[in-house]
Amino acid sequence: MFDLNFTNDYEVVHLANELGKRLIGGAGTYMNQIYRYRNDRTGFVYVNLGEPEEDVRAADFLEEKDILVLNSNEMYKLSKLRCKVIVVQFYEFAPLLTEDIIKDKKIVYVIHSVPIPEPPPEDDPFGGNDDVREKFEKLCNLSSLLICVSYAEQDRLIKMYPQYKDKIKVIHNGITINENADINYNYKKSRKVFGYIGRTDYRKGIIECLEEIKNLDVIIKIACPKNDSDYIAQILSYIEKEQISDKVEFCGWCVGKRKESFFASIDALIIPSLYEPFGYIALEAMERGLMVVSSNNGGLAEILSDYKYTYNPYEKGQLEKLLQQFINEDSKILEQQQSILLSNVKKFTAQKMAMLYMISMEELINGNKI
Repeated sequence: MFDLNFTNDYEVVHLANELGKRLIGGAGTYMNQIYRYRNDRTGFVYVNLGEPEEDVRAADFLEEKDILVLNSNEMYKLSKLRCKVIVVQFYEFAPLLTEDIIKDKKIVYVIHSVPIPEPPPEDDPFGGNDDVREKFEKLCNLSSLLICVSYAEQDRLIKMYPQYKDKIKVIHNGITINENADINYNYKKSRKVFGYIGRTDYRKGIIECLEEIKNLDVIIKIACPKNDSDYIAQILSYIEKEQISDKVEFCGWCVGKRKESFFASIDALIIPSLYEPFGYIALEAMERGLMVVSSNNGGLAEILSDYKYTYNPYEKGQLEKLLQQFINEDSKILEQQQSILLSNVKKFTAQKMAMLYMISMEELINGNKI
C-alpha cells in the first residue's frame, strides 16, 4: 500500500500483523517496543491479514519511519528484500512465505503462544484444527531460530516437538519503564474494585473469575474489545443467571488515556488466565505500582516470582480465598508486596529485550551457534 521511509538496506526485517495503533494484544505491545528500540539495520513490514484496505492512515504507524505497509495480496513485493533475516510473529504468515520471499534468508519465528487450546486434549493438542497445526509446523520447520517469550512456553513447545529443542531460545518480553510514573496506592481504600483488561476468549478465565467473586462484596471492571462478542455473550448470560450485574461493569476497550484512567480507577488488576504464555498486562500494571491478583499459569509465574497474590486457576475456590485475603490484608503487607512488583518489573525492560534480539540476530547472521 505505501512505505514510510522504508529502504532496502536492512539486515533484519520484522514481519508483523500488529504494529503502531493497529494492535490486539501482547504481540502488538511487543512489536511496538521492538520498534522503539530498533537500530538502523532493522526494518518493519506491517501486513494486513484481513480484507484488503485502501484507506490506511500513516499516522497509525508510530514514527512513520522504517515501515512498509502491505495488504496480504501484496506479499510478493517482499521478494525484493535484500535483508539477511526475516523475523515472523504469527503462524498465519506461513503459507504467504513463498520461496521467492525467503530465498537466501534466515527465518526467525517469535512464538508468542503455541496455538493450542488450554488445557490441550491429550490425544490431539491442536483440538482437531489441522489447518493451524500445518501452518504452525511449517513456520517452525522453515525457521533457523524459534524464540519463546517465556520458559513455560519453551517447555510446552519442547514437550510437543522435542526435535526443535536445539533451535529454541527464550527472550522475555519487555516494557519501557517510566521512572516518573505516579505510583498507585488505591489498595489503601476500604472498598475494593478489581479490573480486568484484555481479550475475552475462554482462555482468559473471565467466567471462572466471576464464579469466584459472586459471594464477595467487590466490583470487577472489564475492559475488552467489541469484537470478542461470542464470548462476551456467554459472560453476559452468566451474569444474568447468577444475578451479579451489580458487581460487574463493562468499560469498553481502553487504550492510551482511557487505559490510564482505567488503571487509576481500580485497586488491583486481576488476571484470571487459564493460559498465559507471557502476560504483558501484568508488567503494565506493575510499572505503575498497581497491585495484581493473578493466575500463576505460564509466563505469569516468571513475572510474579516471590509475589504473594497468585493462585492456581484450575483449583476452584483459590481465587475467592485469595481475594478475601487481599481485601482484609494489613496495609504494611500490601506495601511490601507492592515493592516486590516494582522490583520485578525492572527485570523485564524493553531495552534488555531489544538488546537480546540484536545479539541473537547478529549470531544468526554470522553463523554462530544459537
